[in-house]
Amino acid sequence: MRLIYVCIATLFLVASLIAFAEKVEVTNIEDNKNGAYQAVELEEKGKFFHDRDYTITNIPKEFLGLTQVSTSADCPGGQDYRLTFEIDRPAYVYQAWDSRHKRPEDRGQEPKGWFTDGYTDTEKTLVLDAPHPPVEYFIYKSNEPYPEGEVELLGIDEVIGDPVIMWTIFVEEGQLPVSPVGNLTTTWGDIKSD
Repeated sequence: MRLIYVCIATLFLVASLIAFAEKVEVTNIEDNKNGAYQAVELEEKGKFFHDRDYTITNIPKEFLGLTQVSTSADCPGGQDYRLTFEIDRPAYVYQAWDSRHKRPEDRGQEPKGWFTDGYTDTEKTLVLDAPHPPVEYFIYKSNEPYPEGEVELLGIDEVIGDPVIMWTIFVEEGQLPVSPVGNLTTTWGDIKSD
């Protein structure tokens, strides 16, 4: 019976640590076109863009509280665009794109296919909202977490007739795939072969 209590207490502790884990810290946000960015908390009715009063609503619950890389409403774009920022731990990168325009996987990319090959449509949305008329944004997730350190998002065509790319970005802690070198199975196999 004591073992059951210990197991339950351990599970509760692990669940608590996961639930109250610190957010991914994002720093040193910059691009090659002098855009302006801020790291903020992704929250219901928070600001969609850091330089406008537009709100962000209908955020899927699992994304609330994540770190958002808040762009300006006039975020520059183009295939020569490069955005970099630092993360303090491995993290998945989400990009939410304006539904009024061509989807990002259907736009020109430099290098070719970097977005199409690296991101998947989550089939979830969030909304750019009041005082702006509501606009749905499609949410894409990186296929693998980026390792701790610098994240670089590459060039993608802006909206035709508008030199901006209309998006927001947020990050979620993720685990990198484990290398088999040094794990218990490999180590045990090495010991047995000696």
